[in-house]
Amino acid sequence: MLSQIVQNAVSGVAIGLLYGLIGLGVVLFFQTTNLINFAHISSAMLGAYLFYTFYVLLHQRFVTSLVVAVLMVALYGALLKRFVYNPLLKRQGGRLEFIIATLMLSVFLLNAVIVLWGGIPLPFPPVFGDPTKPLILGDIVIQYHSLWVLGFVGLFVIALQLFFTKTITGKSLRAVAQNPRAARLMGVDVDKMLRLSFMLSTGITALAGILLAPTYFVSLDLGGGIIGIKGFASAVIAGLKKPYLALLGGVMIGLAENFVVLYFSSTYRDVITFFLLILFLVVRRQPEEAGR
Repeated sequence: MLSQIVQNAVSGVAIGLLYGLIGLGVVLFFQTTNLINFAHISSAMLGAYLFYTFYVLLHQRFVTSLVVAVLMVALYGALLKRFVYNPLLKRQGGRLEFIIATLMLSVFLLNAVIVLWGGIPLPFPPVFGDPTKPLILGDIVIQYHSLWVLGFVGLFVIALQLFFTKTITGKSLRAVAQNPRAARLMGVDVDKMLRLSFMLSTGITALAGILLAPTYFVSLDLGGGIIGIKGFASAVIAGLKKPYLALLGGVMIGLAENFVVLYFSSTYRDVITFFLLILFLVVRRQPEEAGR
């Protein structure tokens, strides 16, 4: 039983970190725009399909495929700002208009993927280790994919933290997130920082989609549904305020769903996400009502 607990803990943390990466992108976007992008999860799907195209179909190297896929989705983020966000802003469109626009965009991207790649799930190449040959430590069996995820996300978080704290661009982005008007008065190019925010949020989600593909295949599932809800739930647990707390929220969801499967049934694997989402919404609502 102890070995099963360790195995589920490791895989739960790994998959949870990927949910958290999606949530981190949600929080970064919300902090700078005060909006929720309902096409956000589509970036995960695009990242996975583009990586598959470059690595499997075009026979490019792993690193090349990974970097190009993430950069292309980041470019899509810049286009999203240019052709969706900016026109709505000029017409003084509100949150409802942005929600409708991004919902329609997510539907368009889903159908575009079906046209270009088909709707059948594609097998992800075993670049993170053969799932039939896991790491065996006594009675404990750990998939190499989980170790890859832990390493990838760990290095990425360190790099992101250095970017936010040690570079002028990162500090400017934080300033815009805290107070756009004050940042503009201090000479920060707010429009440029907003574009960077769009690119970061979509690029991070693309990376999460590529790392999720060994579990969910290169499929339309990465473009919405329960994966999007888990990413959003991670952001809600973070209060939509602190990006790194989204990673913790994702880990909570990953551990919860794994141990629900271990002790109860896989039927409740996705239900626990809704339970945690509702729980945190209720808990956060109570202090607000008490303060009125």
